[in-house]
Amino acid sequence: MNTKICYLYRDADNYKVHNECVIQGELSKEQIQSILDCCDMGEYFIPRQVGMPERRFNEYDTEVDHCWFEISEDGFERTNQPANIPLTARQLVENFALRKDNWDDTEWMASETKNSDLGMEM
Repeated sequence: MNTKICYLYRDADNYKVHNECVIQGELSKEQIQSILDCCDMGEYFIPRQVGMPERRFNEYDTEVDHCWFEISEDGFERTNQPANIPLTARQLVENFALRKDNWDDTEWMASETKNSDLGMEM
């Protein structure tokens, strides 16, 4: 069994992009709670900083876009689907623990501003 994780990108205008990935192995209830405890305000996180994929809108809007995604306890489910990212349950918990109170949104903001200044679409 593996774990499917569903999470959400929501911009400041409340437009949403649903994301999901499947990791190797099952997460226990305790591990899920540990992950949520590491999130900003118990639900906000930056997927790429823990090894998870990010999907947003094709165009970057400086007025409404940001780096934060939402995750909740309901976003975790056991599945027979094969893993589609190279992370085990243990590795994911460890990755979140490393980011607890240490999420870095400054790197994203700098790169998005740079890309926006160049007229590039995201």
